[in-house]
Amino acid sequence: MKKLTHVFLLTFCGLGLVNAQEIAKSFDGVKKINLNTSSGNIIVQRGSGDAVQVKLVHTYDEGFRPVMKQQGSTLVLKEEFDRGSHNGHSTWTLVIPDDLDIQANSGSGNFEASNISLSLNMNAGSGNVDLNAVKGEIRLNTGSGNMEVEAFNGTLDSNTGSGNISVMESSGEIKLNAGSGSLKLSGVNGELQANVGSGSIDAEEIVLAGEGSFNAGSGNVVVELAEGPGHNISLNSGSGNATLDLNGNTIDGTVVMSANKRNGRIVAPFGFDTTEEIDDGDNSTRIRKTAKLGSKGIEVKVGTGSGTASIRE
Repeated sequence: MKKLTHVFLLTFCGLGLVNAQEIAKSFDGVKKINLNTSSGNIIVQRGSGDAVQVKLVHTYDEGFRPVMKQQGSTLVLKEEFDRGSHNGHSTWTLVIPDDLDIQANSGSGNFEASNISLSLNMNAGSGNVDLNAVKGEIRLNTGSGNMEVEAFNGTLDSNTGSGNISVMESSGEIKLNAGSGSLKLSGVNGELQANVGSGSIDAEEIVLAGEGSFNAGSGNVVVELAEGPGHNISLNSGSGNATLDLNGNTIDGTVVMSANKRNGRIVAPFGFDTTEEIDDGDNSTRIRKTAKLGSKGIEVKVGTGSGTASIRE
C-alpha cells in the first residue's frame, strides 16, 4: 500500500543549471522488489520500520516515465522511456527492512548496500558494486566494473567480465569469478572459490571453514593462511606462480605439487615421497611430487604450468 508521494524540482550547481526531479514514495507489506534501471545508480539502506521508502532523483526529460507500483507483496520499480535518445541520469535510493528479496537489473550504474540483511540477485551491464556490512544470500553479475565487499556474512556468488573484486573481513560461502582483473581477499573465513582468467589472486589471513580453490589462467596466485588448513585447498596458475604461504602454520595431510617439466619449477621446504612424470599430450610433460606430512585426509595441491609452484613455511 502506497502511503505518500512527493514530487518537486531541485536545482544543482555545476557546469550549469540542471533541473533534477525527485519522487519519493512509501509502501507497506513488501516482501520482494523487482528493480530495472537503464543507467541509474542504486543505493540500498536499512530503515527503522517495516515500510519500504523509495526515492528517485533524476535529470531526464519528459520522455522518461518511472514506474513505481505494488502488486501484492511485490514492489515493481523500473525506468521506461519514449522512443529516441534521452540525456540524463538517475539515482534510486531504497530504505528497507531486513530480509527482503531484491531482483535488480541495470544497464549501467553503481550499486551500494550497507548494514542490512537481504537476498539479492543482480545483473548489470557495467557499474561498480559496494557491499558493506551486508548479510544474506547475494548473487552479482556485471559485464564490467569493480566489486568491493567488506564485513559480509553469508553466501556470495560474484562474477565480473572485466574488473577487480575485493573481499575484506568476511565469512561464509564465497565464490568469485573474473574474466580479467585481480582478486583480493583479506581476513576471509569460509568455503572459498576464486577464479580469474587473466589477472592475479592475492589472499591473506585466510581461514578455511570449507574447501578452498584458487585458480588463475595467467597471473600469480598467492594465498597466505591464518591457520593450518583444516580442509582441502588447491592453488593453480596456468602461466604464473602459485604460492601457498603457511605463515608459520603446519600441514597435517598430503601435499601434491605439479609443474610443467620444461618451463615450470617446484619449491618446498620439505622432501617428497614420490616424483612422477605425467604425459599431458601435445609433447607436454608434467612433474608431480607428493609428500605425506600427516595422518589426516586433507589434500593440499599447488600447481603451475610455466611458473613456479611453491610452499613457504
